[in-house]
Amino acid sequence: MKNLVLIVIDLVQDYFNPALWPNSQLPEARQRLVAATNELAALFRAHNLPVIWFRQEFAPDLSDAFLHVQRSGKPYAIQGTAGCQLLPELQIKPEDGILVKKRYSAFFQTGLDAVLGRLQPETLVLAGITTAWCVRSTAVDAYQRDYRVLLAKEAMAGFTARDHLESLHAMNGLVGIALSNAEIAHRIGFSD
Repeated sequence: MKNLVLIVIDLVQDYFNPALWPNSQLPEARQRLVAATNELAALFRAHNLPVIWFRQEFAPDLSDAFLHVQRSGKPYAIQGTAGCQLLPELQIKPEDGILVKKRYSAFFQTGLDAVLGRLQPETLVLAGITTAWCVRSTAVDAYQRDYRVLLAKEAMAGFTARDHLESLHAMNGLVGIALSNAEIAHRIGFSD
């Protein structure tokens, strides 16, 4: 199985800011997420497979943000700030794609459909945050477009462990298959 793409969702600085998300587990999961994501990205690149990074970004007045963000008045991932940039310790390479998204799903008005139309993958490997919202929305949309979906469970997290685990459980076996990095490597023929 070599016809696949790695999609990494929303590992932007503001989601790891404890001042913005005081009850989130993401700051403590950061090092683990970065290590697992960098491992997957390096694996894909070593086999000449595409890596696409997504970052959430909103206008300063939140006019392009989804309703929950507009109503909350809680600005985060604002265009032109460090908060909407991918974590600096991620190993992003010039050949990788980077797309901006404004909604939960990486498919919603991002150009991803056109990119995948050119690449013609059968399988999408999803990583990133949050499992309950953006990853899950993207997984459902990918499945509805008839892609096989692999969920890189070591390279995912939610605001809470409970949200993460419940979402993985809900998706696993229905819209995708949750696997460790080693299982993904084995499944797609990257390991002995």
